[in-house]
Amino acid sequence: MSGTVVDPNGEGVIGASVLVKGTSNGSITDIDGNFKLQNVPENGTISVSYIGYKGVSVSVSGKNRLRVVLQEDQEVLDEVVVIGYGTARKSDLTGSTAQIKAEHLTATVVGNALESLQGKAAGVAVFNDNKPGASPNIRVRGSGSISASNEPLYVVDGFPLMDSNINDINPSDIESMEILKDASSTAIYGSRGANGVVMITTKTGKTGAKNLSVNTSVGVQLPGRLSNMISGEDFINFMNAGYVNQGSNKPFPNLASSYSANTNWEKEILESASILQDYSVTFDGSNNKTAYMLSVGFYDQEGLLKAQNYQKYTYHGNLQHEFNKWLTVGANTQFTHSIQDIFDGALLDVYRYGWPTEPVKNDDGSYNIASMHNTHIVFPWNPILDMDEVSTKNTTNRFLGTLFTEMQLFKDLKYRLSLGVDLRNTRKYKYASSQSAENFASGSKGNGYNYWTKGLSKVMENILTYNHTWKKHRLTATAVYSWQDFTYEDINLSGAGFENDQTGAWSMGLAEKSSVSWSTNKYSNTLISFTGRASYVYDDRYLLTVTSRWDGSSRFGTNNKWGYFPSAGIGWRVSQESFLKDNKTITNLKLRSSFGITGNQEIGNYNSLAQLTASNYTDGSSVIKGFKESIGNDDLKWERTTQVDVGFDLSLWNRLDVTFDYYTRNTNDLLYNVPIPSTSGYSSILSNIGKVSNHGWELTLGGTVIDSKDFKLNASANVTYNKNEIKELYGDVDQVAVRYDSGGLARILKVGNPVDGVYARRSLGIIKTQGQLEAYKKAVPNTATTAKLGDEMYEDMDGDGSISTEDYVCIGSVQPKYFYGLNINMEYKGIGLAIYGQGGHKYASISGAEDYYTNNSAWSMGYANLTSYLLYGENQLVNNVYTPTQYAYDRMWSESNPNGSFPAAGAHGVYLSDRTNANWKYFILKNIQLSYDLGPLLKIKTVKSLKVNLNFQNFVTFADHRGYNPINGDTSNPWAKSVILGINAKF
Repeated sequence: MSGTVVDPNGEGVIGASVLVKGTSNGSITDIDGNFKLQNVPENGTISVSYIGYKGVSVSVSGKNRLRVVLQEDQEVLDEVVVIGYGTARKSDLTGSTAQIKAEHLTATVVGNALESLQGKAAGVAVFNDNKPGASPNIRVRGSGSISASNEPLYVVDGFPLMDSNINDINPSDIESMEILKDASSTAIYGSRGANGVVMITTKTGKTGAKNLSVNTSVGVQLPGRLSNMISGEDFINFMNAGYVNQGSNKPFPNLASSYSANTNWEKEILESASILQDYSVTFDGSNNKTAYMLSVGFYDQEGLLKAQNYQKYTYHGNLQHEFNKWLTVGANTQFTHSIQDIFDGALLDVYRYGWPTEPVKNDDGSYNIASMHNTHIVFPWNPILDMDEVSTKNTTNRFLGTLFTEMQLFKDLKYRLSLGVDLRNTRKYKYASSQSAENFASGSKGNGYNYWTKGLSKVMENILTYNHTWKKHRLTATAVYSWQDFTYEDINLSGAGFENDQTGAWSMGLAEKSSVSWSTNKYSNTLISFTGRASYVYDDRYLLTVTSRWDGSSRFGTNNKWGYFPSAGIGWRVSQESFLKDNKTITNLKLRSSFGITGNQEIGNYNSLAQLTASNYTDGSSVIKGFKESIGNDDLKWERTTQVDVGFDLSLWNRLDVTFDYYTRNTNDLLYNVPIPSTSGYSSILSNIGKVSNHGWELTLGGTVIDSKDFKLNASANVTYNKNEIKELYGDVDQVAVRYDSGGLARILKVGNPVDGVYARRSLGIIKTQGQLEAYKKAVPNTATTAKLGDEMYEDMDGDGSISTEDYVCIGSVQPKYFYGLNINMEYKGIGLAIYGQGGHKYASISGAEDYYTNNSAWSMGYANLTSYLLYGENQLVNNVYTPTQYAYDRMWSESNPNGSFPAAGAHGVYLSDRTNANWKYFILKNIQLSYDLGPLLKIKTVKSLKVNLNFQNFVTFADHRGYNPINGDTSNPWAKSVILGINAKF
């Protein structure tokens, strides 16, 4: 039998399920809506179904060809959204959520699905440091905490993960990703919901079908952004001018033409191209009782640095069996083995040590270590040598598994018991051989370490769900008791002076005994929760959701072990009212509002307790082992976030969708080490203080622009605005200096400014004339006595005649005040074109700060290393004559370039400021994809689809700086652009 499935407009429905009723004999319609079935009984019945349409059953009655018309079903058109401990119709939601489906997550080839979120969900900011295998950082509606984590909670198939790293999940295994943003959505997770919740649902077997899917992607990565440093005579002239301006002798006293300055260290360090591969094979299907899904995957990303690579092997399985009418059992399992080769800093120092006059190798073929003969280069540096002689490797094995049983106790009452375990073992290994640049120059032997970590999380969840519909009423009530335990262990073993480089750091017995050190740790915490939620809908018009959660955590003080987190949301589907129900223009309109309180328990372990730590002392003749005690706080409690959200969902002409949200998010009881009188014997105590506010709006537009038989065009865009502000600290204190950096940046907590604000001097521009120089010396006589033409002027904010840290101002937040995403998809007779871009506007960078902040704090999102000697070279910071980019050199002030906008070579007293680090913006064209489905052309019965696509990732970037990472200016790792060929086949 053959046939065609069409929509009410007569156009073919692609991917509709066609099944011989009562059997597993089925098929899927092709691009034109056609299908073929074998062995169909003459008196059989064909069932046809597709998401968004009413199912149809058609009697065969001896026919050999059918034409089936599917009618839209408004209720079915409601997308099912995962909301935590259950699902809900999108139309019934009163909270703010964003859903990213599988086809959007796999539209780009990435190792971590979070990278695909950039620009696709309003209110969600994603930061990554470019390194193969690195895990991105996410902020949902800004940062709310000063010292605790600002990362959202990640929940995979109902299992709350132990941390925010989802590298171990194959993006091809994900069915959808929901981001819960407001309190009505996140309060179901109570003490872990303050920073948002990312719900990940993996794929399962599809009803009535058996599929074998093979996805293959192979591509080439190329250096995407090069800083283009000066070389040749420009370098010689710059160095001579810079050193003379600093009062030193010329490093190159002879004519510039007599020196060879042709080594391009940036290009020597980088690979000209590297390979990216991604493969996955998936089996899925179901019969009347059992649904299954099994997948294996392999991801291999060679870095643009020879010593940077990432490999990942994944297995994923979902199994669900209906044992009888009232009992269903199932299991979700996943195992991942990954290997990450790391080499940070290869490019970091090229601006201060990568002189083009120094070759990579000497004439005899040995590697050149410039510091051994060039007194101007103070550190033994040759990253090309070190990429062979220094090995850093992280190997991780992770198992994530859940067993569940679901019982239909009564018609409307269901009970689910879920037991899960998340186990991760990681070995971090590093060895620097005796031939590495630093060890060779100093005559030292090899050194290295082994660091093992183990994380284990166990969870038990008991879920009762009552779902009842009567007349115009619909009620869903959920009650949950959950228990989750976390245990972490680590062992660190390091040594130096290894006699044999061949065995590396594996045999600590070969290290010098006095150099061997070790440490071990074990820590744990437990969370117990009682949760209740009720959702009520009347006549598909009026919506109410109420949630309550009680959490008990071992992390908090004796007097505050338990916290209560309530929320409520209301909604009004105006389009269901009689005055709008048949409106042809406004086809959907829902108004909604929510209020709730959530918490943040990510403060580390045992911080509420007085702890003993080893502290040796001496009696004058010998060392005695002792202990010192920290101060505890029995009143330590959760950070609490109160959030209000008002928004609407609007559809016009069934073609254009508009979603808008305005929110305020206030976090109280912030955790901070508050100074106390030294007479107490302590310097500070971890306490609950202060308030931080986030408020802003989110707008998403999307719809079908053109929808004809041969041509379709869909487009969407989203824009987010967020303002972060510290409202209160503690006592009468309105400012706390966390750290001042020697390069000119500072982190300060100040009431009225962002919690992740960047502080620096305010620039008045380059001193270009003698008149400006004299005026500046007069304005700040305590600072500018040695100022020269080509130096930079700064504003004396306090008017004391000098420029100091007292003159620092907040130059912005590290998170863009505005960020946005653009998506365009078009198709013409099977040929597809998809364009996806993302950008940010009006933010400050901490690039150039000392590398003390790379600890996943609010400051350091997406950085492998904060230090940027690129900015040092471009601006001659802190009297350092480092190599600039050609862009900066061409704009440096000099007598021959009196209007230069960059400081002169060898300028004095120049620091990072609002000129260098404020008002940044960027735009990245993340992917351009061309695709075509060859399946209809092949007309092979066993081939359901065969799609070929060609991707151009990160080929277009705009940023007002020269750093590799266009978002934050990080120079630690190269920015890659890729050309990737993909083949996706389904059988």
